Amino acid sequence: MGIAGMTLTVVILVLAGAARRLHRYPGGWRFALSGRHDTDRAALDRARRAVRKLRRGARRELAGVRAQVARADRSQRRRVDDAERHLDRLRRPGRGAFVAKIGKVSLHEHVMVISGPQTKVLPLDGLEVRFEHSQVGNHLYLRRPDGVHLESFAPGEHAEHDEDAVRRFSVRIENAVAKERAFLTERARSVKKAEDDLKAAHADTGPAEGARRHLGTVIARQRRDPALAEALAGLEAARDRWHGLTGRRPPH
Repeated sequence: MGIAGMTLTVVILVLAGAARRLHRYPGGWRFALSGRHDTDRAALDRARRAVRKLRRGARRELAGVRAQVARADRSQRRRVDDAERHLDRLRRPGRGAFVAKIGKVSLHEHVMVISGPQTKVLPLDGLEVRFEHSQVGNHLYLRRPDGVHLESFAPGEHAEHDEDAVRRFSVRIENAVAKERAFLTERARSVKKAEDDLKAAHADTGPAEGARRHLGTVIARQRRDPALAEALAGLEAARDRWHGLTGRRPPH
Protein backbone atom coordinates (compact mmCIF):
# COMPACT_ATOMS: atom_id res chain seq x y z
CA MET A 1 0.00 0.00 0.00
CA GLY A 2 1.40 3.40 -1.01
CA ILE A 3 1.48 6.61 1.03
CA ALA A 4 -1.71 7.83 -0.61
CA GLY A 5 -3.49 4.60 0.25
CA MET A 6 -2.29 4.69 3.84
CA THR A 7 -3.34 8.30 4.16
CA LEU A 8 -6.80 7.47 2.81
CA THR A 9 -7.13 4.58 5.26
CA VAL A 10 -6.19 6.83 8.18
CA VAL A 11 -8.69 9.47 7.04
CA ILE A 12 -11.46 6.86 6.79
CA LEU A 13 -10.68 5.52 10.26
CA VAL A 14 -10.63 9.01 11.75
CA LEU A 15 -13.94 9.89 10.10
CA ALA A 16 -15.50 6.61 11.25
CA GLY A 17 -14.32 7.26 14.81
CA ALA A 18 -15.65 10.79 14.71
CA ALA A 19 -19.00 9.67 13.34
CA ARG A 20 -19.30 7.03 16.09
CA ARG A 21 -18.47 9.61 18.75
CA LEU A 22 -21.04 12.07 17.35
CA HIS A 23 -23.60 9.27 17.40
CA ARG A 24 -22.85 8.33 21.02
CA TYR A 25 -22.73 11.97 22.15
CA PRO A 26 -25.07 13.88 19.83
CA GLY A 27 -25.35 17.65 19.83
CA GLY A 28 -22.28 18.72 17.87
CA TRP A 29 -18.51 18.64 18.07
CA ARG A 30 -18.39 20.74 21.22
CA PHE A 31 -20.36 18.20 23.26
CA ALA A 32 -18.75 15.16 21.64
CA LEU A 33 -15.10 16.23 21.95
CA SER A 34 -14.62 19.22 24.23
CA GLY A 35 -12.90 18.62 27.55
CA ARG A 36 -15.45 21.01 29.05
CA HIS A 37 -18.06 18.23 28.78
CA ASP A 38 -15.89 15.32 29.94
CA THR A 39 -17.94 15.02 33.14
CA ASP A 40 -21.22 14.94 31.22
CA ARG A 41 -19.95 12.25 28.85
CA ALA A 42 -18.51 10.22 31.75
CA ALA A 43 -21.87 10.28 33.57
CA LEU A 44 -23.63 9.01 30.44
CA ASP A 45 -21.00 6.28 29.97
CA ARG A 46 -21.28 5.14 33.60
CA ALA A 47 -25.03 4.75 33.25
CA ARG A 48 -24.58 2.82 29.99
CA ARG A 49 -21.93 0.53 31.52
CA ALA A 50 -24.11 -0.24 34.53
CA VAL A 51 -26.94 -1.43 32.26
CA ARG A 52 -24.59 -3.36 29.97
CA LYS A 53 -22.94 -5.14 32.90
CA LEU A 54 -26.25 -6.29 34.36
CA ARG A 55 -27.63 -7.37 30.99
CA ARG A 56 -24.41 -9.22 30.15
CA GLY A 57 -24.58 -11.09 33.46
CA ALA A 58 -28.25 -11.92 32.87
CA ARG A 59 -27.48 -13.25 29.38
CA ARG A 60 -24.67 -15.44 30.75
CA GLU A 61 -26.91 -16.81 33.48
CA LEU A 62 -29.72 -17.47 31.02
CA ALA A 63 -27.36 -19.19 28.59
CA GLY A 64 -26.10 -21.45 31.38
CA VAL A 65 -29.61 -22.43 32.47
CA ARG A 66 -30.69 -23.06 28.87
CA ALA A 67 -27.61 -25.26 28.43
CA GLN A 68 -28.76 -27.25 31.48
CA VAL A 69 -32.16 -27.75 29.86
CA ALA A 70 -30.50 -28.90 26.63
CA ARG A 71 -28.23 -31.32 28.53
CA ALA A 72 -31.19 -32.78 30.44
CA ASP A 73 -33.12 -33.23 27.18
CA ARG A 74 -30.13 -34.89 25.49
CA SER A 75 -29.58 -37.17 28.47
CA GLN A 76 -33.16 -38.41 28.39
CA ARG A 77 -33.04 -38.76 24.60
CA ARG A 78 -29.86 -40.85 24.87
CA ARG A 79 -31.46 -43.06 27.51
CA VAL A 80 -34.53 -43.58 25.31
CA ASP A 81 -32.39 -44.25 22.22
CA ASP A 82 -30.21 -46.75 24.10
CA ALA A 83 -33.30 -48.53 25.44
CA GLU A 84 -34.85 -48.64 21.95
CA ARG A 85 -31.66 -50.06 20.40
CA HIS A 86 -31.34 -52.68 23.14
CA LEU A 87 -34.96 -53.74 22.69
CA ASP A 88 -34.55 -53.87 18.91
CA ARG A 89 -31.46 -56.10 19.26
CA LEU A 90 -33.42 -58.47 21.48
CA ARG A 91 -36.42 -58.57 19.16
CA ARG A 92 -34.32 -58.92 16.01
CA PRO A 93 -31.07 -60.69 16.91
CA GLY A 94 -30.27 -61.41 13.26
CA ARG A 95 -28.13 -64.37 12.24
CA GLY A 96 -25.80 -64.11 15.19
CA ALA A 97 -22.15 -65.14 15.25
CA PHE A 98 -20.83 -67.70 12.76
CA VAL A 99 -20.37 -71.18 14.29
CA ALA A 100 -19.34 -73.68 11.59
CA LYS A 101 -19.71 -74.52 7.91
CA ILE A 102 -19.75 -77.55 5.60
CA GLY A 103 -20.10 -76.97 1.88
CA LYS A 104 -22.97 -74.58 1.24
CA VAL A 105 -24.38 -74.97 4.75
CA SER A 106 -23.37 -72.41 7.38
CA LEU A 107 -24.40 -72.61 11.01
CA HIS A 108 -24.87 -69.35 12.91
CA GLU A 109 -26.04 -68.66 16.44
CA HIS A 110 -29.68 -68.24 15.43
CA VAL A 111 -30.04 -69.54 11.86
CA MET A 112 -28.85 -72.01 9.25
CA VAL A 113 -27.81 -70.44 5.94
CA ILE A 114 -27.78 -72.52 2.75
CA SER A 115 -26.00 -70.56 0.05
CA GLY A 116 -26.76 -70.92 -3.64
CA PRO A 117 -28.62 -69.15 -6.46
CA GLN A 118 -31.36 -68.51 -3.94
CA THR A 119 -29.91 -68.36 -0.42
CA LYS A 120 -32.11 -69.96 2.21
CA VAL A 121 -32.15 -68.87 5.83
CA LEU A 122 -33.64 -71.39 8.27
CA PRO A 123 -34.22 -70.15 11.84
CA LEU A 124 -32.99 -72.58 14.47
CA ASP A 125 -36.20 -72.07 16.43
CA GLY A 126 -38.27 -75.19 15.69
CA LEU A 127 -35.54 -76.80 13.55
CA GLU A 128 -35.03 -80.60 13.68
CA VAL A 129 -31.95 -82.18 12.17
CA ARG A 130 -31.44 -85.81 11.12
CA PHE A 131 -28.21 -87.33 9.83
CA GLU A 132 -28.28 -90.19 7.35
CA HIS A 133 -25.41 -92.14 5.77
CA SER A 134 -25.80 -94.06 2.54
CA GLN A 135 -23.60 -95.50 -0.18
CA VAL A 136 -24.04 -92.38 -2.29
CA GLY A 137 -23.23 -89.87 0.41
CA ASN A 138 -23.95 -88.28 3.76
CA HIS A 139 -27.20 -86.42 4.18
CA LEU A 140 -28.62 -83.79 6.46
CA TYR A 141 -32.38 -83.45 6.73
CA LEU A 142 -33.29 -80.05 8.12
CA ARG A 143 -36.96 -80.08 9.12
CA ARG A 144 -39.04 -77.08 10.07
CA PRO A 145 -42.79 -76.69 10.49
CA ASP A 146 -42.94 -75.19 6.99
CA GLY A 147 -41.02 -78.00 5.23
CA VAL A 148 -37.88 -80.11 4.94
CA HIS A 149 -34.58 -79.17 3.35
CA LEU A 150 -32.16 -81.92 2.28
CA GLU A 151 -28.48 -81.27 1.88
CA SER A 152 -26.26 -84.10 0.61
CA PHE A 153 -22.46 -84.42 0.72
CA ALA A 154 -20.74 -86.82 -1.67
CA PRO A 155 -17.84 -88.65 0.01
CA GLY A 156 -14.45 -88.15 -1.57
CA GLU A 157 -15.13 -84.62 -2.85
CA HIS A 158 -13.76 -83.01 0.33
CA ALA A 159 -12.46 -84.42 3.58
CA GLU A 160 -15.07 -82.38 5.41
CA HIS A 161 -17.80 -84.31 3.56
CA ASP A 162 -16.95 -87.71 5.05
CA GLU A 163 -19.31 -89.43 7.44
CA ASP A 164 -17.65 -88.38 10.70
CA ALA A 165 -17.37 -84.72 9.67
CA VAL A 166 -20.99 -84.47 8.57
CA ARG A 167 -22.18 -86.37 11.66
CA ARG A 168 -20.22 -84.00 13.94
CA PHE A 169 -21.72 -81.05 12.05
CA SER A 170 -25.25 -82.41 12.66
CA VAL A 171 -24.45 -82.69 16.38
CA ARG A 172 -23.31 -79.05 16.39
CA ILE A 173 -26.61 -78.11 14.79
CA GLU A 174 -28.53 -79.99 17.50
CA ASN A 175 -26.52 -78.25 20.20
CA ALA A 176 -27.12 -74.87 18.54
CA VAL A 177 -30.87 -75.59 18.42
CA ALA A 178 -30.84 -76.42 22.15
CA LYS A 179 -28.96 -73.17 22.88
CA GLU A 180 -31.48 -71.29 20.74
CA ARG A 181 -34.36 -72.68 22.79
CA ALA A 182 -32.66 -71.52 25.98
CA PHE A 183 -31.90 -68.15 24.38
CA LEU A 184 -35.52 -67.65 23.33
CA THR A 185 -36.78 -68.58 26.80
CA GLU A 186 -34.42 -66.05 28.35
CA ARG A 187 -35.11 -63.52 25.61
CA ALA A 188 -38.81 -63.42 26.49
CA ARG A 189 -37.85 -62.25 29.98
CA SER A 190 -35.20 -59.91 28.59
CA VAL A 191 -37.65 -58.34 26.11
CA LYS A 192 -40.18 -57.76 28.90
CA LYS A 193 -37.50 -56.06 31.01
CA ALA A 194 -36.27 -54.03 28.02
CA GLU A 195 -39.84 -52.90 27.29
CA ASP A 196 -40.20 -51.83 30.93
CA ASP A 197 -36.87 -50.01 30.74
CA LEU A 198 -38.01 -48.17 27.60
CA LYS A 199 -41.26 -47.10 29.26
CA ALA A 200 -39.27 -45.89 32.27
CA ALA A 201 -36.90 -43.95 30.01
CA HIS A 202 -39.85 -42.21 28.31
CA ALA A 203 -41.46 -41.46 31.68
CA ASP A 204 -38.29 -40.15 33.34
CA THR A 205 -38.86 -36.51 32.42
CA GLY A 206 -38.15 -35.23 35.94
CA PRO A 207 -34.66 -33.80 35.33
CA ALA A 208 -35.70 -32.10 32.08
CA GLU A 209 -38.89 -30.71 33.60
CA GLY A 210 -36.95 -29.53 36.64
CA ALA A 211 -34.43 -27.76 34.39
CA ARG A 212 -37.27 -26.08 32.48
CA ARG A 213 -38.94 -24.97 35.72
CA HIS A 214 -35.64 -23.49 36.83
CA LEU A 215 -35.35 -21.68 33.48
CA GLY A 216 -38.82 -20.21 33.96
CA THR A 217 -37.88 -19.07 37.47
CA VAL A 218 -34.70 -17.40 36.23
CA ILE A 219 -36.53 -15.61 33.38
CA ALA A 220 -39.21 -14.35 35.79
CA ARG A 221 -36.59 -13.19 38.31
CA GLN A 222 -34.60 -11.37 35.65
CA ARG A 223 -37.72 -9.59 34.45
CA ARG A 224 -38.27 -8.32 38.01
CA ASP A 225 -34.60 -7.59 38.71
CA PRO A 226 -34.60 -4.39 40.81
CA ALA A 227 -30.91 -3.75 40.10
CA LEU A 228 -31.56 -3.69 36.34
CA ALA A 229 -34.66 -1.53 36.82
CA GLU A 230 -32.57 0.90 38.88
CA ALA A 231 -29.77 0.90 36.29
CA LEU A 232 -32.26 1.51 33.47
CA ALA A 233 -33.81 4.38 35.40
CA GLY A 234 -30.33 5.79 35.95
CA LEU A 235 -29.59 5.55 32.23
CA GLU A 236 -32.84 7.29 31.33
CA ALA A 237 -32.00 10.07 33.80
CA ALA A 238 -28.54 10.45 32.24
CA ARG A 239 -30.07 10.60 28.78
CA ASP A 240 -32.57 13.20 30.02
CA ARG A 241 -29.72 15.33 31.38
CA TRP A 242 -27.85 15.09 28.08
CA HIS A 243 -30.99 16.01 26.17
CA GLY A 244 -31.50 18.98 28.44
CA LEU A 245 -27.87 20.00 27.83
CA THR A 246 -27.72 19.53 24.05
CA GLY A 247 -31.28 19.33 22.80
CA ARG A 248 -30.44 15.88 21.39
CA ARG A 249 -31.33 12.53 23.01
CA PRO A 250 -28.37 10.09 23.03
CA PRO A 251 -28.73 6.38 22.27
CA HIS A 252 -28.69 3.77 25.02
